Amino acid sequence: MSEFYGSADEQENIKVLNRAIDIGCTFWDTADMYGSGANEILLSKVLKERRNEVFLCTKFAF
Repeated sequence: MSEFYGSADEQENIKVLNRAIDIGCTFWDTADMYGSGANEILLSKVLKERRNEVFLCTKFAF
C-alpha cells in the first residue's frame, strides 16, 4: 500500500483494509504524498462503502 515497498495487488489491499476495519482498526492516517496519491485512491474504494466506520486523518505537503 506504499510506493516504497513495490507494487501490490489492489484487490488484496482492499481485502486487508476491510479486514482491518472488521477487527477494529478505525483510525487511518494518510497523505497526498503516499504513493503520489495512489494511497488515497485505494482508501476511497474501501471507504465509499464503509465511511461511517473509520476516522480519517489526512495532511498535505508543499
